[in-house]
Amino acid sequence: MKKGPAVIFREIADKSTFLALMMRHWGSHRMMIGSKLYDCAELPLIGMFTAEGELLAVASWARDGDIAVLCALHSLKEGEGAASRMLEAVKAAAKAAGARKLRAMLTNDNMPALVFYQKHGFRFSGLYIEAIDAYRAMVPTIIKTGYQDIPVHDALELEIEL
Repeated sequence: MKKGPAVIFREIADKSTFLALMMRHWGSHRMMIGSKLYDCAELPLIGMFTAEGELLAVASWARDGDIAVLCALHSLKEGEGAASRMLEAVKAAAKAAGARKLRAMLTNDNMPALVFYQKHGFRFSGLYIEAIDAYRAMVPTIIKTGYQDIPVHDALELEIEL
């Protein structure tokens, strides 16, 4: 993981830009993880900023018992280690809040995220065939094709011990 320059982590009150980004990339700011629907509009949003105030990455997560659920992680500066640093901050916050695991849910097309999470120690914990097709009944705006025009149908769940 790249360390990079000093950064500041803080909660972001105005989520409008983040929610628009989620709509553009995923078709929704509501995320189905397991059998629960999480609305990122209702969850705290953490930002990672440079000392000058430039936003580098954002993350939204929630607790579900002793599991922390990563609802969104997005880097605005790809290839500079921002997502890795943001993930480490979420892991630390989740552990401090009493979570023993961090869970992420990906769609079958999201190869970059699959590589990213595995490089950071996440392991497969579930495969949900046609889950995204079923989720569209509740969130009809979910994208139908994703990364490199791969049809989006299934959900992959990954976890890491904290």
